[in-house]
Amino acid sequence: MAHGDWFYVIERDNQIGADAVTKKIYRIPATDMVPTPLGGELRVVSKEEVRDLLPDLKQLNGYVQDKIEGLAIDAAGEVFISTDNDGVDDHSGETLFFSIGKIE
Repeated sequence: MAHGDWFYVIERDNQIGADAVTKKIYRIPATDMVPTPLGGELRVVSKEEVRDLLPDLKQLNGYVQDKIEGLAIDAAGEVFISTDNDGVDDHSGETLFFSIGKIE
């Protein structure tokens, strides 16, 4: 997700409940995002942790969702997060959509 001088990305571990360890938002300077020719050497970008989402997911008093898949930032800078339940038989079917406010 590009916003201002940054690209925001989600890092997650695909673990659920008590096994969940990594559910974070990072940002990468837009200046680091340089295209590489197909087959070329990939550049390493710098990333900065912006927010650990585990406390947000735990505050609902349910189990921690495994798949944080959506991140959107509106024109006012408010950040929205969504989860995906894959619609499979071994999942509760719960999907979350919530705001974490603004991140600077």
